[in-house]
Amino acid sequence: MTADSRVLVVDDSEESRQILSEILRTKGYTVNTAPDGESAWTLLQQSRFSYELVITDLMMPWMSGVELLRKIRADSPWINVVLLTGHLDHEVTLRAQRLGAFAVLSKPCDIAKLEGIVERALLKSALAKGGDSHEKVSSRCDGPSDFYHDL
Repeated sequence: MTADSRVLVVDDSEESRQILSEILRTKGYTVNTAPDGESAWTLLQQSRFSYELVITDLMMPWMSGVELLRKIRADSPWINVVLLTGHLDHEVTLRAQRLGAFAVLSKPCDIAKLEGIVERALLKSALAKGGDSHEKVSSRCDGPSDFYHDL
């Protein structure tokens, strides 16, 4: 699954984009980056929404991670979105969950936890696109909900 999985990392911090990209590339994912929500949205449209996962910062200029999440869920519901934030609170988590985020993580996040969430999100995307990953998804997703968050 890793070789065909495309991930878009969106963050206004170049350092954060580079770190996340490096982590994901070492796992074998194809990774592209965008410096803000507007650029990410343009890239998603130009690529015909061929990504399986978007990992985005919550607070960015021009278009927030929440607004990007709204647009993605409306146009491409098979793409899972993980939000990252330096200021996680209960309201943000609930709002993101209602909008369809796969997960909300606080920055900096534990690498092993991030890798596990990315794997689950990609499996869920494959299933939503009609992949044959049903057994993998069922055996790897814990509990009744696919939503994860740090507190």
